[in-house]
Amino acid sequence: MNGLIFELTRFAVHDGPGIRSTLFLKGCPLRCPWCQNPEGLQKAVRLWQNPSLCIGCRSCVHACKAGALSFSDRLHIDEQACNLCGDCIAACPAAALSFDGREVSSEEAVELLLRDREFYDPGGVTLSGGEVFAQWQFALEVLAACHDRGVDTAIESCLYVEPEILKKFLPVVDHFIADIKYFDRETHRQVLGVDNAVILKNYAALVDAGADVLVRTPLIPGYTATEENIRSIARFVAKTDRKARYELLNFNPLCRGKYDSLEQPYPVSGRPLTAEEMEFYCDILRREGIFDVVEE
Repeated sequence: MNGLIFELTRFAVHDGPGIRSTLFLKGCPLRCPWCQNPEGLQKAVRLWQNPSLCIGCRSCVHACKAGALSFSDRLHIDEQACNLCGDCIAACPAAALSFDGREVSSEEAVELLLRDREFYDPGGVTLSGGEVFAQWQFALEVLAACHDRGVDTAIESCLYVEPEILKKFLPVVDHFIADIKYFDRETHRQVLGVDNAVILKNYAALVDAGADVLVRTPLIPGYTATEENIRSIARFVAKTDRKARYELLNFNPLCRGKYDSLEQPYPVSGRPLTAEEMEFYCDILRREGIFDVVEE
């Protein structure tokens, strides 16, 4: 089976235990305003530009037979007109254009992930995104193949998936990293575009199945980083799993450049939280009965 990927991170240390290779899959049902990987939202390949590399020579515009490119103050891409022929990429002398993903077979994905297997001691492979379950058949094949070879496996997911599909992953996934961004159902729907009932249900199901689960919440100024939100999630998690592990992720604004590539404004204007602010939220978790707390 083939799938769409957009990045492979080697020697990762934040995507599960040990040293890992992390493969990022395209497609996601959520629309988090702060998304760190906007190139992974669509389950399709698009033309991608790096404005910081562009020298304004317009070679790409002249090479584009579809009329999808224009240049005024900067390069503009008409995604509707672009037919992904790649002529502009070949014509660019500054390597400022590329595709934001590619199609690979499950066998090729496994080969990519296992190139650094000799360093997985401890460690392993992780699938992330986007959202892993947006391409669940492909993901399942890749994880099963790695698991059959004795490699430690993990997935990072928002758990927005049918429970019956999630069950198929239990035999081949050693670690689940579950993103829970909001507890309030209506807020989740308004901000992220989908209901969170199945997310919370799937988290509880993983705990009941005895799976190794790490809960993650990104602390985003103006969005998730509120006392009420973190306290509500913490109460639910503590009630569901008395031995819960919880990681709070500090806001990282470095993705702003990606939105410039997409010619879109980045909606988050805040700054990363201070050490004191991070400790404030960690203390909320502890007061709600979660003592295995990690801040990143």
